[in-house]
Amino acid sequence: MILALPPDVKAIIETLQFHNHEAYIVGGCVRDSIRGTRPKDWDITTSARPCEVAAIFPRTVETGIKHGTITVLINSRHYEVTTYRIDGEYLDNRRPESVTFATHINEDLSRRDFTINAIAYNPNKGFVDPFGGRDDISRKIIRCVGNPEERLEEDALRMLRGIRFTGQLGFSIDEATFKAISATASNLANISAERIREELTRLLCSSHMEALKLLETTGLLPYILCGHMYSGSIDKTIPLLTACPNNETLRLAIFFAWSGNASEEILRSLRFDNKTIKEVTMYTRMIHTNILHSRYEIKKVLRQMPHGWFENLLLLQSLFYPKEAERLAAIRREAQDIQAKGECYTLADMSIKGEDLIAVGTPPGKAIGDKLEELLDAVMREPGLNETLFEHISK
Repeated sequence: MILALPPDVKAIIETLQFHNHEAYIVGGCVRDSIRGTRPKDWDITTSARPCEVAAIFPRTVETGIKHGTITVLINSRHYEVTTYRIDGEYLDNRRPESVTFATHINEDLSRRDFTINAIAYNPNKGFVDPFGGRDDISRKIIRCVGNPEERLEEDALRMLRGIRFTGQLGFSIDEATFKAISATASNLANISAERIREELTRLLCSSHMEALKLLETTGLLPYILCGHMYSGSIDKTIPLLTACPNNETLRLAIFFAWSGNASEEILRSLRFDNKTIKEVTMYTRMIHTNILHSRYEIKKVLRQMPHGWFENLLLLQSLFYPKEAERLAAIRREAQDIQAKGECYTLADMSIKGEDLIAVGTPPGKAIGDKLEELLDAVMREPGLNETLFEHISK
């Protein structure tokens, strides 16, 4: 099997070889190329030391010099070139304390997480695949390199990565690796919330949602939920996620639908941004709310959220309650008509403001807010009243 390499990648490999160094593409780009999928990134590994790589290429950046990585810039593209290395001892279940440069490609491949990522390729020499990664790709298996418990003890994030790969690729986890994940699941508590968040969202946005079940069967789920007890049903959640558009916020809302208001605390613990927290929490709070089919009731819901969120809420409700799809579609059309006609349902859209009430003698303070709310409620019931509010309060 011959892999097609981009001209820039091929040029980097040929340039390193011209200077008497070995060079291969390695990792995910090899895996994806074998599967017939276009790689997003191209990583290169070489026998050359970082200083030698920097001396060979005219435009480089020391992006990861501690770990032997130099970024080579060609035609406005960035390519990571990393020296063969052996990782030192792992003391925090995440990163090696030290890195030693190696002299042979097999030494570098032996430190990698899964066999499908421990394959190197050179256009002239072909594949270097000491751990049977190509066979595992063919068999659609996720399997640790070497002893699975050792691999996962080194870096606990590999447990989530393995499950995420099953979701992205449609593979299954081999028995020994599955048992190792279950045995070392508690080490996930040592991983930063940001990295857990990243793997979780990538899993939720993958193509094979049945992989989500592995979070439960391996015992990883409590550590993802930052200590919260999961009270939903993964078996019921999987088909909902499969039917949902591939949208991170909507899929998070489905995943956390069981949690109600607790979703805010979990999402904050996972270091999600404020907009995502606000939007997902709103959906989880209202996803099971019965929205009545009347213009007034629809306006009451529209008032609670930014433009666009209401349709997302209806989409989510239609997934959870498919028998209500026709009624929810009618509510969606009603909401669109309300917005198209510019009917008022927020204080900002009212024709009068607090200063207008003060001008006609309403005392400043709580009374102003109460009166505005009273008038807004009336306008939401009778849209035409908004045009005559000033006359109304002047009487």
